[in-house]
Amino acid sequence: MSGHRNRVGTLAWNSHMLSSGSRDRSILQRDVRAPESFHMKLQGHRSEVCGLKVGTFVLVKWSFDDRELASGGNDNQLFIWNAASSQASL
Repeated sequence: MSGHRNRVGTLAWNSHMLSSGSRDRSILQRDVRAPESFHMKLQGHRSEVCGLKVGTFVLVKWSFDDRELASGGNDNQLFIWNAASSQASL
C-alpha cells in the first residue's frame, strides 16, 4: 500500500476502513473496498503517530460505536477524530 512517506507503526480496523499511523506524522484512512490508495488523510500530530497503549499493545483505537478514532503521538498529544471529518475534535 502506498501513501505514507515513512514506516507505519500502528493500525486499526473499523468495518471496511483500515487506519494507519506513521512516523510521517499522519494517519491514512483506507477503504479496503476502493481502488484508491487512501480515502482520507488526518494530520495534526507534530511527531510520529505511535498510537495508544492498551494493556501491552500500542494502537490507534476506534470508539465502540465506530464514530471516533483516538490517536496518540510521540508529541504527547491525544487526538480524537470524527469518522466523517479530517479535523480532530480534541
